[in-house]
Amino acid sequence: MATPPAPIQAVLDDPQMHLKGTDVWLRLPLGRALINEVLDARPPDTPVKDLYMDSDPGNLIHLHLEAAAPVVGSIKRRLTFKPGPAVKFPDQPWLHLEITEGFKFMDKPVIRLMQSTIEKKLPKGIEFTSSHLRIHVPAMLTNAGYQQLVPLIQHLEVRGGDDQIIFLFNLKA
Repeated sequence: MATPPAPIQAVLDDPQMHLKGTDVWLRLPLGRALINEVLDARPPDTPVKDLYMDSDPGNLIHLHLEAAAPVVGSIKRRLTFKPGPAVKFPDQPWLHLEITEGFKFMDKPVIRLMQSTIEKKLPKGIEFTSSHLRIHVPAMLTNAGYQQLVPLIQHLEVRGGDDQIIFLFNLKA
């Protein structure tokens, strides 16, 4: 991973000092191309062969995946997620995405059967079940080396939009 420029690194090293008095709301729309580039950077040992995301203005996010599954071989699915309530620290640290459609007849029972194996394969802070995907935002930031940013995030919300995913958040130092 590239080292950020010195001023950005200084802020990341001690955000409370450098951002003292900050109270800002940010709307960050991320285009599909950037999101898919990030998804392509997953570790090579994952069973996922193909993974990309798109969204629609109805506040839905679609995840297209092809993966190698035990027993059944290769599977392809288009899962639709509906973002849940906003993350609010410290009371509600989970980013929750409800799975509204995309599983076939036997998928949910197989996922429930394989739940412990799935949990071992996922990074700390990610929970995937047959009904939802949850991301523990503080754990993910900590795993990425940004634990010092956790206390600054007061609100984080995800929305689907026209060919983009929109992140709304409030930073306060």
